[in-house]
Amino acid sequence: MERNEFLLFILTATIGGMFLCGANDLITIFVAPECFSLCSYLLSGYTKKDVRSNKATMKHLLMGGASSSILVHGFSWLYDSSGEEIELQEIVNGLINTQMYNKCIVELDHKLNIKK
Repeated sequence: MERNEFLLFILTATIGGMFLCGANDLITIFVAPECFSLCSYLLSGYTKKDVRSNKATMKHLLMGGASSSILVHGFSWLYDSSGEEIELQEIVNGLINTQMYNKCIVELDHKLNIKK
């Protein structure tokens, strides 16, 4: 049974990576790495009786949760600034139409006092 679980985790992580390669919207770009990372959490804690494995799993889970929340925050900013679009091409078009990219660069230059 243990071998079957291990192979299932590897297969699910591989499927998550494959979905990420073909992603063209924000939801898929978030769900596919989550599928991959959840399987890697389970694989890092695969040996349940090893204390180092449990410690590594807990650290991996906490860091993954924090990074996922930062990613979702960035996606929400991108979703709002692009005119509430989910597809990547529509986001690019929305950002170009609103010229949000120029505003961000100008604000960043101003905050960092970059002189050209």
